[in-house]
Amino acid sequence: MDTITKQLAQIRCIPMVKQGREDQAESLVKALRASDLRAANISQQMNGGLALLRRLAQEKDLLIGAGNVQTLEEAKAAVEAGAAFIFSPLFNEQMVEFCQQVGKPIYAVTTQASVAKAWNLKTLGCYPVEELGGLPFINSLGEQEGLTFIVAGHINEEMTATYLENPHVLAMTGSWMLKATDWEATTAALKRAKKFSLPSA
Repeated sequence: MDTITKQLAQIRCIPMVKQGREDQAESLVKALRASDLRAANISQQMNGGLALLRRLAQEKDLLIGAGNVQTLEEAKAAVEAGAAFIFSPLFNEQMVEFCQQVGKPIYAVTTQASVAKAWNLKTLGCYPVEELGGLPFINSLGEQEGLTFIVAGHINEEMTATYLENPHVLAMTGSWMLKATDWEATTAALKRAKKFSLPSA
């Protein structure tokens, strides 16, 4: 397992930023540091997503990745902006090849264990996890090739523990930890998410 994936597996709950602006970066950074949940997944489908990613990636104590990356061009732009990892809701072979060439972990989504094996992928994205079949789907695919997953898609706070208890699930990424521009509520939610983190080795 690569270093970034190991870190995410320890953090376990990765905030998914689906709305926000670059000028809110400082508030988000403060909330992440105050909660000690030092990671975020920045959607590349929202307005200003790349700019926010670029700004947050400058904070060297934070692990910032690009989420909802759907094209090779978006992946290249995200890596250039400093993304530590790529989360994609689909399986684009060109994107996977590019990330492997530049040494960036990519958590792509496929329902076929043979495809993951062919590309030597050990950790996949699983989105939308409930629609794909939830834990039975994860168990089935995970047992075929010893795969692990970062799950996403309509996972609320109450469902988080159920998924993270599964041995095939390394981490989850979701937006329940972020409360728009209510930074006090966001910090509180991030602190609750931090409780799922594993202790440092």
